[in-house]
Amino acid sequence: MNKDAKSKRLDKIEVQLTPKQWAIRLADEMGRYPSQEDHLKAIMKGTYRQSPFTKPFYTLAQQAKEHWPQRSVSEVSLNCKLRMEFHALKLLINQINTEIKLKAETNRLKAALQSSKLHTLSLQDAFTHVIVAETMSGSSTSPTRLRLISLLEAWADDSAKLLVETTAHKAAVQTVQEKYFERHPILYKDNELEIELASRAVRDAIAAFNKYLKARAKLYNREPGQEQHKAEVANVMLFEREGRLPIDIEVVEASAEIYVDIIVQKWVKHAETRGTADILQETGKHEDYIWGHARNEMGLDPKSGMRKPLGG
Repeated sequence: MNKDAKSKRLDKIEVQLTPKQWAIRLADEMGRYPSQEDHLKAIMKGTYRQSPFTKPFYTLAQQAKEHWPQRSVSEVSLNCKLRMEFHALKLLINQINTEIKLKAETNRLKAALQSSKLHTLSLQDAFTHVIVAETMSGSSTSPTRLRLISLLEAWADDSAKLLVETTAHKAAVQTVQEKYFERHPILYKDNELEIELASRAVRDAIAAFNKYLKARAKLYNREPGQEQHKAEVANVMLFEREGRLPIDIEVVEASAEIYVDIIVQKWVKHAETRGTADILQETGKHEDYIWGHARNEMGLDPKSGMRKPLGG
């Protein structure tokens, strides 16, 4: 089979592809490169119309034309429908990559900050413990320890929220891949690595926190007269608060599940709305659509119904 024959056969196959199949092909091609920059450099070596971001629009338009040979309202409608669906999926991929990249970079910095705070708290705790042991009775340490426990509780809350956020976004990516891309990865490799590193950084910080608490508990439990201190109301409350401080990583990660659908819905809704508006702009109907969408967001129930969601 010569080159021209192969090219025609490929064109015939491609013109039958659905918007979802084109989006999956785009995701698969992205996965061949280590980063978005590498992918874009490879694309730039070809032509604009042959790029994986652009070619599907022309091929889907041809598909609509072959389905309705005679130029008609039906052809225009199918043309718009097919291109809207691909455009929305393409935007969904781009949007998620952008957000995951930013989220991963931000959360890694936050995890590093949490580790630094923990180091400072542990030094303050050790210093205070030595000073108090040398100058005061054990029963008078509660105010100092109470302040430290409050700081540790704040650290634990912030770190748990960070773990929930990171875990929820990772799970949201998985959900989108399963629901809209037949489980094909949609993240660039470097973005996938970044979110994994962010998750690991948060988990490592929490593991260090739990290890510190364990060592701290052993230190205080070895103090003379500890049983007498526990009898005091303030210290009993203090020990109860200290007992709640260790963070159960598995429990926290499981709690992130309730946020996954919210994140996915936000991503999909944004991609669908922008994708539809972009295609409708060609016909000048985007203003009515955007206005109708805004009315719908305000609960005013616009006369023109919203387009069926992706995958619906």
